Amino acid sequence: MKDGASQSCVQRHGTVAVVQFKNEPSGLIATKGAAQLSDAIEELLQDSSVHAIVLTGGTPGVFIRHADVSQILHAGETLAENRVGPADFLCSPFARLHRLCETAPVPIIAAIDGVCMGGGFEIALSCTFRIAGRGVKQIGLPEIRLGIFPGSGGIRRLGRLLGVHQARAFILRGAVVGAEQALTLGLIDEIADSAVARAVELANELAGRPPAAVRAIMELCRHNELEADLREEVTRFATLLRDHHEILARLRAFVAGGESLDKIP
Repeated sequence: MKDGASQSCVQRHGTVAVVQFKNEPSGLIATKGAAQLSDAIEELLQDSSVHAIVLTGGTPGVFIRHADVSQILHAGETLAENRVGPADFLCSPFARLHRLCETAPVPIIAAIDGVCMGGGFEIALSCTFRIAGRGVKQIGLPEIRLGIFPGSGGIRRLGRLLGVHQARAFILRGAVVGAEQALTLGLIDEIADSAVARAVELANELAGRPPAAVRAIMELCRHNELEADLREEVTRFATLLRDHHEILARLRAFVAGGESLDKIP
């Protein structure tokens, strides 16, 4: 079933903003959706009256399912034909979205209210906090099952969060876990009956702190060396797509078959 137009809807609750990403029925995010989400977040970050942001999904049972694999395939084919180079990936809407979330001067809380895999979980990893709904069953990075790896910073950010060994094991296995195990592993910060309600509650708590102090903490906790690591990860991902035609064949089969990423062995 073909998706409708993706949307990023913003609701204001005083000094807290809730950004809802919606792309029904699939819940996938493509470059257009990443650009829309970036525009919405950037506008909020330029508003001094916004002290905290909640990012959530608008498709029932889905946060962001994962990136649109058909677009990854198209990007790989374009690279293989030398129409673009790996460095072009550094300027993509996804790269912009991750930078906005990573360097935001206010906390951004991912309310994971459903399926959150691959590129969707990479976006959540760029946020300040992650809260999952109690019934969420699919959180993870299963890209290796398609012969690729998390190429939007997932490797570096997960390594920073869990430590290199745990992150490497998780990504090599292509693991997808439920909320309880995600909390045990340290992938998320909390579980709640309603991820959105709890995220808004936490956002209001943080929004009530002195803004200048919050901004200073957010800036001082940034990892300055991360930017170079992320550039290497993104360009290495593009190089993988460009140089390995068998991977493009796997992606074509996946797109043609309409398989579910988490069900690939």
